Amino acid sequence: MTTKTWWNMEDLMNESNESRPWIMANMIKNKKVWQEIEGFSHKPKHNNDEYRFVGPHMQQYLIDNFKRLKEG
Repeated sequence: MTTKTWWNMEDLMNESNESRPWIMANMIKNKKVWQEIEGFSHKPKHNNDEYRFVGPHMQQYLIDNFKRLKEG
């Protein structure tokens, strides 16, 4: 597996094949999931900031938690 080191929201959308609203509802705003990914994720702190994720860690998380994430 090779992937970019840092992902933005568009990268996460492309890698997961999910929409921004789905990612926000099922990952970012889901407290349990956010606790699991916050160590390799960055939430915007101001208007000029954006979401960032450590690509290899997020990719592995998506692989390991596919069924759980898709079952909602």
